[in-house]
Amino acid sequence: MRRIFDVIPLMFIPIGIYAIIALLAGSTQGVDVFATQLEKSSIYMPLPSGISWGISGGTLIVALGLLILFYELIRGVANSPYAIVHHTLSVLLALTALGLFLVFDSFGTSTFFLLFIMCALDMIGGVIVNIADASIRGGRD
Repeated sequence: MRRIFDVIPLMFIPIGIYAIIALLAGSTQGVDVFATQLEKSSIYMPLPSGISWGISGGTLIVALGLLILFYELIRGVANSPYAIVHHTLSVLLALTALGLFLVFDSFGTSTFFLLFIMCALDMIGGVIVNIADASIRGGRD
């Protein structure tokens, strides 16, 4: 079971959450209503300055994506026998996210664009870490 988590890019989580919400809400309410509701503040937190900070659903998904991206980049430093499969899936996820952003109305939002950028950074960061690791080891394994 642990091997599955070593292989699957965790950026699937925020992309999957967004996709489920987009498919359910976008098909029932329409794309324009979905995009408006995604960016509408739904949680309010009072700040010491006296104003209320409105947090939207899109902001929460992006924040989750940033936390997962941070973990993925740290996890990428660890040497794993499943790294090539993980990177292949990361590339497929980034390309899928790009395709969804370009083709489907519900995915053409700033929130999803930021999730795509996170997927691309995860993919590029993982490749760079593995190239650097291989050049440091110099093929001594």
